[in-house]
Amino acid sequence: MLTHKRRNLLVDKILPGILLAIVVLWAFFPIVNAIIGSFKMPLHIWDFPPRFFGRIYSLTNYQELIRDWPQYFGNLVNSLIVTGGTALVVILCSILGAYAFSRFSHRLVRMSTLFTIIIRMIPPIIVVIPLFPIFNALGLVDKQFTLIMLYAAFMVSITTLLMKTFVDDVPVALEEAALIDGCSRFQAFFKITIPLSAPGIVAAIIFTAIFAWNEYLFAFIFTSRRAATAPLILSEFMGSFMGVQWGMLLAAAVIHLIPMMILTWMMQSYLIKGMSFGAVKQ
Repeated sequence: MLTHKRRNLLVDKILPGILLAIVVLWAFFPIVNAIIGSFKMPLHIWDFPPRFFGRIYSLTNYQELIRDWPQYFGNLVNSLIVTGGTALVVILCSILGAYAFSRFSHRLVRMSTLFTIIIRMIPPIIVVIPLFPIFNALGLVDKQFTLIMLYAAFMVSITTLLMKTFVDDVPVALEEAALIDGCSRFQAFFKITIPLSAPGIVAAIIFTAIFAWNEYLFAFIFTSRRAATAPLILSEFMGSFMGVQWGMLLAAAVIHLIPMMILTWMMQSYLIKGMSFGAVKQ
């Protein structure tokens, strides 16, 4: 018979730890498998049972990717430009919108909040159908600017609501003290509200960047070659006349992962603060 103390230890510590380990393994297995597979020779990628040792590793997949698909790296540059532009536009719009929603209680402001939620609930495919002929007539197809505006319009609603929770937790008394000291409302906003909302801004940047970096539907519909992003070229490895080129596909997928992994690693402390900010009320 288990004692009461041991039973509590089992329920409170051991079982949650086992479940967490299973979830982590389940989440990381595809990534680890892709990384290992990208360094395997094409003939050994799908060996069964899997082989992890021996002379099965090389840089062949990366060498062939650089030699046969140089356009992939041009698409990566497009993805970087679109992702950076989207994050900049979204943060500028969402922090201003969040401040308005938080500090002003006019009826129109409350209606705008509801409208913002409704916009986020619209499936993207519904927007694509009427927008494409309009953008095509205006000459906006296959342009990075178009993707930036589309991604920003799609993400600004959720990031505005996210940022509002952080602005709500910034004491109004601090802004009032700044106004008494001679600051304008604009100066108080930039010197007090924005610095105290930094964790939320970083969280919004990461969410926006991950969405823009991996988005496929808008990029597939509104671009062809010049402004095509990296996810589009990844799909071409699946539809090649030579069949699925698993080696180069895995190598390209690993390269595609690196920028967002670096961004998340650099901002992880702010991201953790952002996700937990406001969870405990004084």
